Amino acid sequence: MHTGPGKWNIPLLRPLKERRVLGVEWRGRCLYLAESRHGRTGLPVLQGVQALRIPAGIRPGDDAFSSFLRQQILDFCGPAPDLEVWVALPDEHAEHWHFRIPKVSAKERDDVAFWTARKEREFDERQSVFDCTIGNEIIEKGVPKLPVTATLAVRAALGEVRNIVQRAGFALAGAATRVIASHNLFTTGWLDPAAEQFAVLHIDEESTRIDIYSSSQVVLSRMVKTGFASLARALVESTAGTAAPLSDAEARTVLLRDSSCTLPAPVRQGSTGQGTDRGTTGQPMPVPAEPGMPVSPVTLPVPDIGASIAPAVERLVRQLERTMDHFANTLGYPAVSRMFLSTPGGCLQPLVDEFGRQVGIPCTALNSQRGPATPGAELDMAKLPTDCAEAQWAVGLSLSSDERTQNCVNTFRERKQARQRERIRLAVAVGSMVVVLCTSVFASIQGAALLSARNERDGLRQQLTAYGETTDKSKLLAASAKGRALRLAVQSMSRRQMPVALLSELAAVTPSGVRLSGLRLTQLDHGQIPGAKDAKARSAQPQGKADAAAEATAMAVVTGVVAGDMLQREALLADFLYRLERSPMVLSVTVEKKAPETGTTTESLQFIATLKLV
Repeated sequence: MHTGPGKWNIPLLRPLKERRVLGVEWRGRCLYLAESRHGRTGLPVLQGVQALRIPAGIRPGDDAFSSFLRQQILDFCGPAPDLEVWVALPDEHAEHWHFRIPKVSAKERDDVAFWTARKEREFDERQSVFDCTIGNEIIEKGVPKLPVTATLAVRAALGEVRNIVQRAGFALAGAATRVIASHNLFTTGWLDPAAEQFAVLHIDEESTRIDIYSSSQVVLSRMVKTGFASLARALVESTAGTAAPLSDAEARTVLLRDSSCTLPAPVRQGSTGQGTDRGTTGQPMPVPAEPGMPVSPVTLPVPDIGASIAPAVERLVRQLERTMDHFANTLGYPAVSRMFLSTPGGCLQPLVDEFGRQVGIPCTALNSQRGPATPGAELDMAKLPTDCAEAQWAVGLSLSSDERTQNCVNTFRERKQARQRERIRLAVAVGSMVVVLCTSVFASIQGAALLSARNERDGLRQQLTAYGETTDKSKLLAASAKGRALRLAVQSMSRRQMPVALLSELAAVTPSGVRLSGLRLTQLDHGQIPGAKDAKARSAQPQGKADAAAEATAMAVVTGVVAGDMLQREALLADFLYRLERSPMVLSVTVEKKAPETGTTTESLQFIATLKLV
């Protein structure tokens, strides 16, 4: 499903090389081929056109037709692995209509258009293929809406077309009807209508399709049940009372030729009224009615073709005027200022003149218009015989693109999934670029830090070199041994001076009310625990005490007396113990008190304190 040209026209997502698109159409006994090349910018350029008569005995769908199609494509395009093949679907197996949807966000347009079409037609997706084009915003009765052109094709007919092309050895890139092919002529800009608002009439066998364009966009479309057969019957009725009345086949041939055309006589029974046949060389050749019967030209007296077909044209003109009136008055667009006319096999100039006269605006045959083309393509178009002038449909197919053409092979669901995959790939690519960028920045920062560390190391080496002295392993070992010996000497001196240090510390921390009566100092061996004779006794002590005992190097037992009343004795003893515990020499203090003896004049408290020294 398309939302107008340019929605997904992201420069990074455009194809890097030009596209080769081949339009293929077979109608009746003719095969039409047209190739165009699409660049990144500019309009598509038509490369060549060819119309071939399908050999007798070959019908589309047969293996012989697929072989014939393959050979003609190879002769026309050459080996081209990148060739995109677009094929025309039969008009009788497809339906087109226009409708409006409310203006919604871009993400919701696809679903809104699909369900609106589903509500109008109630089609089964297992049997039908749906696709549509969403145009730019229009104002209808003051309300902004979005115009939608929808296509509903029979899935079985699409499968037959796909099988024909695949048996010919090519992948089917797209399938669209002749209506969509005609839209491509204007929506791509390949044909310049020289008017902002214009109408295109496609006169088919039993019906006529009226398309109203505004700025190369189909805004309004209508189907009228009056076609080429009505024009032929009007011409037959105009000659009914003459000396040489026309048959239906002769009338069709006259409408597809000039007014003074010469027909072969007699006309073949069951013929389409086209008096020439074409071989694979593209040159016209006479076709006899029966084998061995000579062909003698007979001039048909038709004095005024325009006047003969005027009644049938008038019916079409009335429907066209109603459509243009709705376009201008209801939708609010400017009036249509030009129209183009298309009929099967070509277009008679009196028919074009009669339409222009009755409608009152310039009218031009659609098959006479040309867009950008190479000189070879211009020559091919000039060589097309009048009975094979329908190559314009193949040209329109060759202008197809998934960005703006309804495609029954690659419908809106497939394109939506492709856009999602493209967004995921784009997100992954952007994420990878961000990761690589972050990694590069981190590597740059780490490289700068490493370079700074190297410079700092080189500076330190230069400073060490400036000192003039170097160290090695032997010098370090000698310095370590010297430091160890000095430490042992200091420890030995400390042990010898332990009593003096202890007396000095006790004199500093003993309050005036406390008298020390005795001191006993005992030096401990490394790892010896007081009160334990073996490892079993050491392991039985609590963890905290075991750690303190492991650090103790000496033990002192201090005895003393505290004098004074009961409250003073307790306070003095607590102060003494507190000072001892805060002494840096003492690891732990254990105090034993005895009940005091009461004398006649004073009371005293005797105590014994056990100190563990560092």
